[in-house]
Parts: sequence; structure tokens; C-alpha cells
Amino acid sequence: MVTLGAADAAIIALFVACLLGLGFSARLRDSSLIQYLMAGRNLTVPMFVTTLVCTWYGGILGMGESVSYYGFGTLLMLGVPYYVFGTLYALFLVKKVRSAEEISIPERLALTYGRPVGLVGAGLLFLLAVPSAHVLMLGTLVQAITNWPLLPATIFAAIGGSLFLYRGGLLADVRASMLAFVMMYAGFAVIVAICLKDHSSTLHAFQGQPLGTPTGGQSWTMILSFFILGAWTLVDPGFHQRVASAASPETGRTGLLWCVAFWVIFDLLSITAGLCAVALLKQPPTNALLMYPSLANLVLPPGLKAMFLCGILGTVLCAMVGYALISGATFGREIIAQLKPGLTEGQVKLATRAGIAFGVLLAIGIGAVTQSVVQIWYSWGGIVTGALLIPVLTSYLAPRFAAPRTALLAMCFSAASSLALWINGMRNGNPYLVYHWQGQDFSVGTLIPGLIVSLAVFGLGSLSANEGNNHR
Repeated sequence: MVTLGAADAAIIALFVACLLGLGFSARLRDSSLIQYLMAGRNLTVPMFVTTLVCTWYGGILGMGESVSYYGFGTLLMLGVPYYVFGTLYALFLVKKVRSAEEISIPERLALTYGRPVGLVGAGLLFLLAVPSAHVLMLGTLVQAITNWPLLPATIFAAIGGSLFLYRGGLLADVRASMLAFVMMYAGFAVIVAICLKDHSSTLHAFQGQPLGTPTGGQSWTMILSFFILGAWTLVDPGFHQRVASAASPETGRTGLLWCVAFWVIFDLLSITAGLCAVALLKQPPTNALLMYPSLANLVLPPGLKAMFLCGILGTVLCAMVGYALISGATFGREIIAQLKPGLTEGQVKLATRAGIAFGVLLAIGIGAVTQSVVQIWYSWGGIVTGALLIPVLTSYLAPRFAAPRTALLAMCFSAASSLALWINGMRNGNPYLVYHWQGQDFSVGTLIPGLIVSLAVFGLGSLSANEGNNHR
């Protein structure tokens, strides 16, 4: 439990009140679904950068957990891949995504490969967008501050934090993110400065140790799997939503390149703080998600401790509501509205709000079962990314790449095979799918098998189409 003085409690309460106030006070220009889901597709560069950075770093407690496992290798595994794929997205996809009339990935899949592929893609993206990792982190923070049991803390935080979405949609999330953005950078800058000033010698303990190496002591297959997982960027529905909501393609490209720069800065701050936590905490918390709050409890004085916790709390909350909105939009607009084409826009918005509630409840359930952010990223995210990566990329870059039937089979077989591997791994106490071969441990994860299956199906489909053409 984090020890808070009266000043800390007052600062945190004021910060939460300001976040909720910014969210609830959002005024939409009209009642249209585009205004609700995409802020009228009119985000400026500062709005774009703050909301996307906060959404992408909503897994900040998971970074602390990662550093406890992989040390400095966290930069290579959870930083560099996203710089690469984020830059590729800015250079090759932003213009196509923002210029398209379709505002969602399922819409694009349906346009390219047909309605069944769009519906299957929507189902997979709903599962990817469900904010299970963020709900788990938010509940863990509330538990650390209040000493409540984890499940009640998670339910309270998830439901209370998502309420302002029902009125303001994306604009509410953007307004709250602008405050959270400032606090997250200020909070981590302060804790890193104090650690380096008062405890710089502790970092020397990592010299010659696996956690101090660029790879974090991990095998090349684990690093490769995490690197490929960075392609999550290309199919992430929250990422796509922000790009599609930019005021123009140039706004999206410029904003995204700024985001990459801010990611680098924040990764250096958060990984340094994580290494300090590993070095300084003589009794690390049983729950690795509490590495950062435990470090703050150890080294920060009252006031600054609250500021640091506010930076974490605000970022996680904004990311949670952002993904809750995406899961709701996917459920209401891309699934229910497609199954019932005659719905009015008002009915679709109602279904979207119901989807938000359903997504948050599902997130609470997944978080309660998994209780590891890294596992959710690596395993659950890998299943969906492996199934969607090739269909989504080809829908924008090579729309005639394959027949609709091939794309549908590739998505279904990929997701089913990865899910089966993961379930078997969970049953055998091996959720990361680590296998021993020639004296080494290799983690294949869920993404690589799913991607191989997807490539195989697309390859067989292409061969079948060529043979059919040759026989004609």
C-alpha cells in the first residue's frame, strides 16, 4: 500500500476532479455519431499528440512490470518496435487512412473483402480494444491508494472512470488527456531526477548482469516475437481512430512523428525509473504492477509523490476510456448496426454506449483472470494481431491481393490456432509458450504461429487462384 499524507490525498482528489470535470464538460458541436466517436475528424496536432501518447502509454504500470523481467532490454522489446512501426505508419499509411471515407478498420475490411470479413474483423478488434490491461492497472492503483481488495477497486475505478464517455465521446477523452500528458512527463521527470541525484550509484549494480544488457538476457526468439508484436500499431483500433480523426492527413503525419519522439523520451524516463525501482526496493512488491508506486513511496516526499501518482493515474484512466470508446463503437457500429442495417443513428449510438458498458465489464473479467499486463499484451494481443495484420495491410496497400474467401479463412484459422496454443499453454502453466530446444529456451508467443498460419493460407489461396487462371 502507498502511504499518503493529507497533502497527497488532497492533490490526487483535486487531479481526479479536474480530469472528470474536463471530460464531463466536453461540448459536442452536434449529436452525430462522427462527432461523438471522432470529435468531428477535426483534431489539431497538440490534441492528436496528447491523446495518442496517453492512449499508447496507458500501459505504464506494465512497463514497470516489464522492467522487472527484462531490465534495460525493455527498450528493445517494448520501445524500438513501436518507433519503427509508428514511423512506417506515418510515412505510408496515415494519408490512406485519413483520406478514406471509411472511419474504422472493419469498414475497410468490408469494403475490400466483403461483409463477412468485416464482421469477423470487428469481432477480433472488439476483443483487442477491450481495455482489460488498463482496467487491471487502474484497479491496482486504486487498491494501492485505498487498500481495498483488488476486485472492488477495479470495478469502482472502471465504472467510475468511464462515465464521462457517455456524454462527450472522443472529445471528452482528448480534453482529459491534455492534462494527463503534462502530469505523466512531469511526474516521471521528477522521480528520475531525484533517483539519479540521490541514488545514482545503485544503477552500477546492473553492470555485467542480464538486466543491464540491451537484450535483458532474453533469447532472440523472444526479442523477435516482441518486435513483430510492434506491428500491433498497424492494426490497433485506437491508433486508427486517432489518425482518422485528425484534421487532415498532414496533421496526422506530423502529429504521429511527434508522438514517436515523445515515446522515445518517455521510454527513457520510465525504464530508468524501473531500473531504480529494481535496484532500490529491497522487498519488491508481490504484484509487479506496483513497481513504480512502490518506488515513489520510497524516494518521493509528500506532494511530489502525489504528482507522480497523478501522472500514472491520469494516463491509465485516459487510455482506459479511449479503448472503452473503441470497444463500444466496434460493438455498436461495426457489429450490431451491420447485423441490423435498418437502425437509426440514434439507435446505433445507444448500441455503442451499451457496447462501452459491455466492454468494461468484459475487461474487468479478463483482468481478474490474467492479472498480468505483459501477458495480456504478449498473448492476447498476439492472437488478434496475427490474424488481422495481413488483411488490414493489404486492404490499404494492395486491395486486390487475395480473394475474400481467402482473407476470411486466413483470419479464422490464424486466430483459432493461436488461441488453441494459448489455452493449452495456460493449462500447462506456460502462457508465454516457451519451448526448450538444443539447450535453449525459446518463446514463440501467440503472434508468430498465428502470422505463419495467416501467411500460409494467403499463400495457398494465391496458388489456387493462379492455377485456376491457368486452367481457363
